[in-house]
Formats: sequence, structure tokens, C-alpha cells
Amino acid sequence: MGLAIAPLGLYYGFISTAMGILLRSRGVSVGRIDAISAIAFSPTFWAFLLCPILDVRFSKRAYAVFFAAVAALCLGLSTLLTGNLTAFTVVLTIGCAAMVIFGNAHQGWMPDVIDDSHYSHVGATTNVANLGAAGAFAVLTVFVIRHLPPVPAAFLLALAVLAPTVLLFFIPLPAAPTRGVAEVFSTFFCDLYAVCRRRDCIIGLICFAAPTACFALTNSFSSLGSDFGASEQQVTAINGTGVAIACSLGCLLGIWFAGRFPRRNVYILAGFGGVCAVGILLVTPHIFVWYAGCVLAYNLFQGVNYTAFSSFCYEIVGPTNPLAGTQMALLAAAANLPISYMTAIEGSVHSRYGINGMLMVDGISTILVGGTLLLVLQRIGLGSGRQDSRAVAAG
Repeated sequence: MGLAIAPLGLYYGFISTAMGILLRSRGVSVGRIDAISAIAFSPTFWAFLLCPILDVRFSKRAYAVFFAAVAALCLGLSTLLTGNLTAFTVVLTIGCAAMVIFGNAHQGWMPDVIDDSHYSHVGATTNVANLGAAGAFAVLTVFVIRHLPPVPAAFLLALAVLAPTVLLFFIPLPAAPTRGVAEVFSTFFCDLYAVCRRRDCIIGLICFAAPTACFALTNSFSSLGSDFGASEQQVTAINGTGVAIACSLGCLLGIWFAGRFPRRNVYILAGFGGVCAVGILLVTPHIFVWYAGCVLAYNLFQGVNYTAFSSFCYEIVGPTNPLAGTQMALLAAAANLPISYMTAIEGSVHSRYGINGMLMVDGISTILVGGTLLLVLQRIGLGSGRQDSRAVAAG
């Protein structure tokens, strides 16, 4: 059930890693690549508004397979459009929107067919599938495009994205939707309004929407390899397999931290760990060994951040929450927002001030905003984590 989410990781892996490697090899600037990445990833914070369609007429399995197929088609087609960056960006963005809907279909389906005692198992395999699929697909994409003609390569990559949906046919179907389009969307927006009025949700939205720990450089590292004298093979290995392993280890490490310290603090402080890796890149020679070590360290802290984010969201939503689905979708959208705008900002800075300027913007924004948030949360009495969250929810 968790592994069936793999198409999401495959698609995101293409945008965050493989795309930068391929476009940089064609002479596209880092600034332009980051702008494309920001636009292509933008559905991760607005496409949730389309997800109420999942509760209309057809089963979530049907929606999941359909939108995975749309995304697979868009990804394959985009590999044929690298000579026209405008068309490439449009097609890739449409595919990302389809993939967001696929992900919500999968995530909204699982609680209907699994027992509460198995939530952690499915959550763990979902994370592994996302990270592993992203890393493996980045390597596969570069290899296939370099060794096959364009059309067969596009077909094979699209097929690879769609293939994991076979797993969906081994999962029991959820209850069939019974409501109409007008009813579903009107209820969704009423629920959204109710969620936005809750104090604990507002705090979460501020933490996630601010550039405290968005780890936006993850989308840029693959296109920065040449700045450190790294070959395409080295960049692919580090940002594909290496990142998948480092991030997975960080997720496991995050379980320990999130179980012992306030989760919102772990979420923010993981961003400070990423800043340490960025700072090392700033003061060391621009050679491959430092690039590789810092990219892996950066993604290790990002893994800790992933675990803290998930547990922080569950803490905010709490048990027996009738608006849990709407609230989770809104929190996830807020967390994806700074990834998009910071990627665009940092890419623009790279074009004007080079890689050091880009790294400084990432580090300074994280420290200033994250430090301010920690101080404000402490000042208003919300610095102690889980107990505060329960008190707010009770109030």
C-alpha cells in the first residue's frame, strides 16, 4: 500500500534532480532551471483545491490510475520538448498537478482500508517509496535519455511512472462516492474556512509557509554540479542514489528527535542543520568532494525535517478531527509553497551574484525567519510542543 505511492516520487525526482542535469547539459542557466522548477512544482501548493473531485462518482482507484496516466504522459512528452522551454514547463506543470491529485487519491484511500495499528507501517513504506523512487528515477532518466533515441526513451520513462499503479489493483476498494460535484466542493470550502480559523492550524501554516526549513536547494543541487567540477555521472550518483540513502537515514533519525523534543522545534532546527551544510560550501573550495559531502549532509537534515513535519501535522490535527483531511491537505500545501518561491528567488540570485550569493540567501533566510519563529513561539507560550498543542486544541 505504501509502495503504490511510487509514481509521486518518480515524478518529483524528475523535476528536482534529473531535469537540472539534463537542462544544464544543454547550456540552460541555473537561474532558468530554478524558475522552471519553481513553476513545475507550484501545483504542490495549489492543486489540492482540485482534490474534492476525488469524492465524486468514481472510486479513488479509478482516479489514481487516471491521473497517474496523465502525469506519465506529461513526463514522457516533456522529455521531447527540452528544445522549447516554455512548452516544456507547461507540460511538466500539468503533469505535476495530475500527480498531486494522484497522491491525494492514494493518501485519502488508505485510511479507509487499513487498521489504525498499521498506519505507521504504511507511512514508513510510503516515505521509502517516495525517496527511493525519486533517487532511482533520476539515475534511470539520465541513463535512458543518454542511450536511447528520444521517442523510445520518452515512452519507457512514461511507462516507468505508470507501472507502480499495478499495485493499486491489489488493494481493497474504498466506499464508493455518493455526493455530487456541487455538494463536494461547497463542503470543502466551508471546511477550509473552518480550518483556517483554528489557532493551532494558523501556527502550523505560519511555520510551514515561511522559509524556515523548506530545503529549496534540493531542487538546485543537480544543476550546480558543474560549478564544483563534478561530472554528469558524479552529479547523478550523488543526487540520485546518494540523496535517497541520506534522506532515508535522516527520516529514521528524525523518529528519535521527534519523539523526545517539541516537534515544531525539531522541524525548524532541522533547517539550521541544513544551513551548516550550506555554510561549509561557502567557505570551502568548490571541488567535488565538498559538494558531495555537503549535498548528502543537507539531505540528511532534510530527512529529519520530513519526519518532524509529518508528526507535527498529526499533532496539529489530533485524533477524531472531523476536518482532518482538509486540514492535512492545507498544511501540506503550505509546506510546499516556500519550496517553490525560494527556488525561484535563489535561481534569480544565482544569475546575478553567482553560487555564493545563492547559498547566502538560502542560509540567511532560514536563520532569520526560523530564529524569529522560535522566539515568538516561546514568547507566546507555544515553545513546549505536544502539551501546548493539546491545550490549544482543547481550548
